Amino acid sequence: MAKRCKYCGQFFVPDRRTGNHQKACSKAECKKKRKREAQLEWVSTNPEHMKNLYEDYVRPWREKKKAQALAENKTLRDRKAQMIKDERPYSKPLATLVLLIPDDTKSLIKDEIRLRRVDNTTFAAYGS
Repeated sequence: MAKRCKYCGQFFVPDRRTGNHQKACSKAECKKKRKREAQLEWVSTNPEHMKNLYEDYVRPWREKKKAQALAENKTLRDRKAQMIKDERPYSKPLATLVLLIPDDTKSLIKDEIRLRRVDNTTFAAYGS
């Protein structure tokens, strides 16, 4: 059974799952108009729905999340403070490193140079 679209006026066959309830055809413009109309109708029949949403739900949720974030930040700061104690003191922030590269590899173009540690301040490229 064909029905006339409320928005564009053309005839359409309604989806079998909706029966006689379908008011708009399958065109995107008509669907959009129908959805907008249905939303406005729902808001007008349910005025109390959004009235206290912020006070009842959003504000407590934000405060809870803020407390959780502060607790996480405190934990991270505490961990970072412990990690800094293990690092090199600030009085000596820079160290001089010596890099040994063999003469026969200086003319080669390399994407990657692999180093091995000789001692605390000396690294050597493989091949030297």
